[in-house]
Amino acid sequence: MRFFAAVIFVLGVCHGPIVAHAIEFRSVTDEIAVLYEAPSSQSRKQLILTRGYPVEVIIESEGWVRVRDDAGTFGWIEASRLDTKRTVMVSRGVTQARREPNESAAVVFRARQGVLLDFLDVAGGWARVRHRSGIVAYVRLTDLWGV
Repeated sequence: MRFFAAVIFVLGVCHGPIVAHAIEFRSVTDEIAVLYEAPSSQSRKQLILTRGYPVEVIIESEGWVRVRDDAGTFGWIEASRLDTKRTVMVSRGVTQARREPNESAAVVFRARQGVLLDFLDVAGGWARVRHRSGIVAYVRLTDLWGV
């Protein structure tokens, strides 16, 4: 038992503390943005993303960002095509947006898979979002991509 404790201590000292990194999301700013296979506009085009589409940031390098979309596709996009203003996307079926962050709260609106919402913050297992109509409500985190 002391051997394992010593190994864990040595690993901690030699390699520093274990640090958890938060997942970072950004949204596409342009009407249309291209997702490339490599960090160059000369590389193969993979996908076309539209304004507001949320992507997960993997790494940034010299004006390019490697991202992942909701389907799990990895690619590179020019950093200037992304905004830190976050959006989220309904990820499955039809979700109910509620007045308060709980299942018994009144339903304010329903949104289908693929609908984009402005992300405001997190309240427990819920995201506070704004619909394009201006209505603010809460949606379960499990029903969204981009949180």
